[in-house]
Amino acid sequence: MRAFLRHRRPSPAAGLAALALVVLCSLVPAPAPAAARRPWTPAPPSGPYTPRHVWQTRDNCVFASGQMLIDKWTHGRVRASQGRLRAASKVEEGGAGFRDLARGVAGATGIKLRWSPSGGDPMTWWQLLDRLEHDGGAVLFGEYGRLPAKHRRWAPRFARSANDNHAVYVERYDRANGRVWLMDPLAAGGFDGEWVDVEALRRFASFDGSLVKAAATPARHRPKTAPLLDRAYRLGAPGFAPAIVAGAKTAVSVPLTITDGFPVPAPHRLTGTWERIGDALGEIARDDTVVIPAEVAPDAIHVSARQPPDSMITRSADAKPSAGGFMFGLPTPDDPGNYRLTLALVPAGAPTDRPVRTLEPVAVRVVGPFAGSISITAATSAQVGALVHVQAAVVNLGTVDWRPAPAPATGTRPGIEVLPGHPAVLDVSWRSPSGETLPGATIDMPLQPGASGELELDLPAPPTAGTWILEADVAHPAAGSLAAGGMAAPPVVIVVGPASADPTP
Repeated sequence: MRAFLRHRRPSPAAGLAALALVVLCSLVPAPAPAAARRPWTPAPPSGPYTPRHVWQTRDNCVFASGQMLIDKWTHGRVRASQGRLRAASKVEEGGAGFRDLARGVAGATGIKLRWSPSGGDPMTWWQLLDRLEHDGGAVLFGEYGRLPAKHRRWAPRFARSANDNHAVYVERYDRANGRVWLMDPLAAGGFDGEWVDVEALRRFASFDGSLVKAAATPARHRPKTAPLLDRAYRLGAPGFAPAIVAGAKTAVSVPLTITDGFPVPAPHRLTGTWERIGDALGEIARDDTVVIPAEVAPDAIHVSARQPPDSMITRSADAKPSAGGFMFGLPTPDDPGNYRLTLALVPAGAPTDRPVRTLEPVAVRVVGPFAGSISITAATSAQVGALVHVQAAVVNLGTVDWRPAPAPATGTRPGIEVLPGHPAVLDVSWRSPSGETLPGATIDMPLQPGASGELELDLPAPPTAGTWILEADVAHPAAGSLAAGGMAAPPVVIVVGPASADPTP
């Protein structure tokens, strides 16, 4: 690719400035002729250094940017003017490409310039940004008209032209703020550079497939991925399991959108800060039973119950994401209740108090080990004495086994709370607006944790016409009921009409 630039000639004052620059560059000892030396390839950057800005002369954006790159490579020890680079390139006038720049750099300095994509140093966009973040610099090809207006103020007519191919010098990728330091050779003298949004710079850049067209300082290392704090990684609102059960692990998903050709990020772990909301004493554990002797006077009784901690932090194991996001198993607090949960992602192996992303807090409800969900569907109308067809779906979301306790010889299953007694049952009943309750059906629900069951019932409609509510609950002889824990099924309202009159014989 060749870059071309057309704009008005510099003023006489600008010409004097350019002449002064040529005189300054002539004071730097010239390298030996190309035929007398072997080209050398620069080493990776040894530390931060920003070159002097170079104001290009006509059609010299490639060579002016290359002049800044040489300055960057050598920390100012070797400089070659844009005029000298053009002369060494054997391209007398007009635009030039990386091959021409490489020939000019080799002839003027003895440096072997490699470039992406086909000049021996292929780079994706994120790999280029990684070099810029680690004290690197680069000549970047693109289209001037695709820069934001404030960055093309130096040559607005050129930005509107049909052929606006341009080369700029860039460095210092500020990953956290999503910006890159831009040193445009079109800028007037005295300009030191300015920050450009990294996404705007990518729109300017030219690509060959997934490889960016650039010549950069060598990489310190070959990264496999980029830090999650890069703006190319966008996290969505977290998703949770249907029930967050106390004292267990809950599934937490964090959606991930990847842009700009970045790879899937490295493994991370999730930390959760749980802060109680409301009255911490509103829920007292079952082992907080207090026995009071009968002879103690009531006014002398002082009852103290264990108060759950106001906040706690839990941590997941490391998890490698897919292109769609992360999936974690996050430990939950031991005490049921309402919590404000703040999630943060930490790179694998890094201290957990140094997250790279912290998500907005969310309010969550932590339920006890006996947890589940019930849904029922039925027709919205019926007649007295008729059968009402009901469909029910039940899921055991907790850690309590709803099946009968196993024989002592079989032991208990790790991580599952097994309570003695009969299996859990599904109770379906009718309730009128006045509070009258009629039994419907009771069915065994012997579900293990994580299991679900579906069933169909034909229930007799209530004997009197009116509006009735069909309700369902799961009860366990030792654990209580789901409705008592705030997990009752959504009620179904059914209008029961009078029975049809018998046909006249």
